[in-house]
Amino acid sequence: MTKRNIVISIFIATVIAGSAFIPRIALAAAGSCGGAETSVISCDGTGSTAIINIIKQVIKILTAGVLVAAVGAVIYGAFLYTTSEGSPDKIKKAREVWTNTVIGIIMFAFMVAITNFIIPGGVFD
Repeated sequence: MTKRNIVISIFIATVIAGSAFIPRIALAAAGSCGGAETSVISCDGTGSTAIINIIKQVIKILTAGVLVAAVGAVIYGAFLYTTSEGSPDKIKKAREVWTNTVIGIIMFAFMVAITNFIIPGGVFD
């Protein structure tokens, strides 16, 4: 299997695995937000309440995206590890991918925690 086919297979597997985690409310919502008709985001209220609700929806969508990216990175690291054939360079690369994935998830968790502290009522109701 060529390297291109392997990358395409990992991408497809990541999208399929991550599609189960996409927030349905963010994608299926339709209505109005802040007095304007929308087809994607639906929020209650006007003014600053509408802005806070939009930020909540964006964070929910980003959470799904980070989940999909993390699953893809773990699969890619596993692929590098299994195809390393004992090569220390490839094993080191796989561990770096996994380490960077964990660091990224922790940083995203801190971002959500800070946003959850700033937004009244929290991000995830």
